[in-house]
Amino acid sequence: MVATLRNVRYWITFNEPYVILIGGYLDGCIPPGLRDVPLALVALKNIFTSHGKAYDIIHRYVPDAQVSIAHNMSVFAPWKKWNPFDRLLKKSANRFYNHSIINAFRTGVFIVKFPFSRAVQIEVPIKDKLDFFGVNYYTRIHLRFNPFKKMGVELRHLDIDGHGLTNIGWEVHPRGLAKVLRYASRLNLPIFITENGIATHDAEMKVKYMKQHVDVIERCLKDGLDVRGYFYWTLIDNYEWLQGLDARFGLYRVDFKTLKRYPTSAATYYAYLIQSRSKI
Repeated sequence: MVATLRNVRYWITFNEPYVILIGGYLDGCIPPGLRDVPLALVALKNIFTSHGKAYDIIHRYVPDAQVSIAHNMSVFAPWKKWNPFDRLLKKSANRFYNHSIINAFRTGVFIVKFPFSRAVQIEVPIKDKLDFFGVNYYTRIHLRFNPFKKMGVELRHLDIDGHGLTNIGWEVHPRGLAKVLRYASRLNLPIFITENGIATHDAEMKVKYMKQHVDVIERCLKDGLDVRGYFYWTLIDNYEWLQGLDARFGLYRVDFKTLKRYPTSAATYYAYLIQSRSKI
């Protein structure tokens, strides 16, 4: 077993820990389906503690391992720019969702501050326990304060830049990738885009989406950001907790009645990206 592990160079301990927390412990829309703030904070500390212990164990057996998490990052914007409550929500969401986890890995302290509440500080054993940083990026989210919604927040996606919305209603916002990569660069570590993709039945839209985002990555490289890799989500169509089987992120289309898989033109384009960039 140990000999097999030594052949694995790159490790992800947790994928999208904040999605687990918000969806599973605050909004209740994914397992375990709870709405319990104190329990969410316990789960958060357990996730961070588990990562810290896993980091040490992996390095004990695989000294040259590269260990990280994959953090889902988003760009936030106020629903109405003139509304001070919307602007405050945007600032708070960005500070929590994008920056608090980066700061926790830098300092060993998780701090979250929501509007009209006291800051929460939790010591977590993860300071400097990253060898790279995995970024999952998909979209921009517009926020509106609404006291009648869960957690007082209403979300929506607007096609402001004219790139369109995905089949599940997410805004296509390529330039936002540069923004979150700059956030991640504060860690002074190599960055991998561990997920980036579009839910659509149209393979040519997937090709366009990849091209737009890879163009952004290449501009970031020219600006000096240390981006080491790009992984499209996902190889084959998959099950999504909130959308079921029809989100269609895959480079390969899956017939879920027969489980047969069919390559799309997006798979061909992704292969071209890999082959052409591997020569650089």
